[in-house]
Amino acid sequence: MTVSSCLRMIGIGLVALSCAGAPKRPEASSPRFKDSAPEKIASQRAAGPNSLQLEREDERWGFEAARERRREERARKARKDPAVGDRAVDVTTPAPR
Repeated sequence: MTVSSCLRMIGIGLVALSCAGAPKRPEASSPRFKDSAPEKIASQRAAGPNSLQLEREDERWGFEAARERRREERARKARKDPAVGDRAVDVTTPAPR
């Protein structure tokens, strides 16, 4: 066996061993929290092109004003109708016959 054929065999062996190794695992990323609905809306609006002119359309159609009215209505209903568990029950004995 000559030196060149011996080196060739060693080279083939090294290539085979390097290919046979286990692949490296990527580093685990930190768990991601889900975005809330307002955050999703804000990110989608920010990603849109400026030609959409979303703020002007919102003002025109009053989307933000309608959202605020709904929030106020929900708050008013929450103040007016307390939870069922909060209601007091007056229990009296019936009148004798």
